[in-house]
Amino acid sequence: MYLKALFYSNIFPILLTFILVGCATISGSYKEQPSSPSKNHLEGALALGEQKLPPNNIQSIQFHPKGQPGQAPIIELNSSQKLFLSFDYLGTQSRQFRVTVDHYDKKWNRSGIGPNTYLESFSETTVQSSNISFGQRPSYHHVEFPFPNNELKPAVSGNYLINVYSANNNSLLFSMPFFVTEDTGQIKTTVEQLFAQRNDGRPLDQLFSTYSYPDFVEYPQFDLSMSFVQNQFWGRTKQVEFLDTITPGQLRGHIEPNSAFIGNYEFKHLDLRNFDIDSQQILEYQPGITPPKIILRRDVQNLDTNPNWSEAAVTKGIPDDDRNSNYAQVEFRLQTDESVQPSSDIYLVGHFNNWKINEGNRMSFDADKQMWTGRALIKQGVYAYKYVILQDNQVDDLALDQGFISAKQEYFTFIYFNDPDQNFDRLLKVDRIIK
Repeated sequence: MYLKALFYSNIFPILLTFILVGCATISGSYKEQPSSPSKNHLEGALALGEQKLPPNNIQSIQFHPKGQPGQAPIIELNSSQKLFLSFDYLGTQSRQFRVTVDHYDKKWNRSGIGPNTYLESFSETTVQSSNISFGQRPSYHHVEFPFPNNELKPAVSGNYLINVYSANNNSLLFSMPFFVTEDTGQIKTTVEQLFAQRNDGRPLDQLFSTYSYPDFVEYPQFDLSMSFVQNQFWGRTKQVEFLDTITPGQLRGHIEPNSAFIGNYEFKHLDLRNFDIDSQQILEYQPGITPPKIILRRDVQNLDTNPNWSEAAVTKGIPDDDRNSNYAQVEFRLQTDESVQPSSDIYLVGHFNNWKINEGNRMSFDADKQMWTGRALIKQGVYAYKYVILQDNQVDDLALDQGFISAKQEYFTFIYFNDPDQNFDRLLKVDRIIK
């Protein structure tokens, strides 16, 4: 351990800068600009407050197990599994990107351990491949980064953030969460649906899990913890408050009815694989400007004419990787009833902005049309999205939904072990179910 620490202490000051060159010809409006201020650490936020929102010229961020677009970024420690980070860079100058990872505890506080402990590698690396688009407007470089690799490899399990920096000014461009599990022990999670629990009639999903823990856990009542997450909304992770350890070798936990998940949580479906005005969603297409403009047919509060998706909608955020794919400035329109005041703070969130609430995707009320409008730069692909209301620092993501559909949900169970010897939260097991 001493030699390893000495090695890193000597090599950090002389780490080589790796270069990724990306030249793209686009309109001046997409020169590098800081991202609009994001609403971090809101009560009920869908994304983690610790995530950094990208600037305007970084688009279509995907982060998932390699070969499994839309799936949660979870891999097993010391396995051959890899995660795949990709994004598009819209710019006119050569760029340098630097990549680091940070380790966190189960509540997303920075761990007390340093890179010497949670990495088997250098503390940073580079993105080494990009492909320029074929004359699109705007043009872009598509960047791909598979890891772990020889330059960046987690050594322990737990919660992580991957961070992408601009090497030009060392500014953090964006960050994304991922998870490394030891896949130790056995777990079974079930869902019980509850009715007549809410005034709006929505059903609730109450989760129950039983975990058979490994022999090295001596004090499960103190060192083990259990958390649940719905639809990859990491900002809404719910930790189980009471755990049953009466049965030797087993940990049982559940969330109380007043903390249960919405059982028919819904999304709106955006299919932009083709910019076709004959589609069910696109009302108008203006290809003569850069970027092209698309006006969608209006959404109506409490009414959704889209068919239900066959599986959890949150797994469907998949922009096209084809370099022939285009971007468009997409205009969303929402009609609300009289209960929604024109002064309300309504935001558009979805896969295209990584479920982060930010001023760039805020809706504005058009008094003449009696309609809300909002915009987002979106690449061809398939996405899920929602409209949410922000009030008193609280995110209300149900007020503008219809509330009576039957939608499939994705649930995760996380088992953490607060290792008394190593002083950090190990992630022993993750269970995923679709209901």
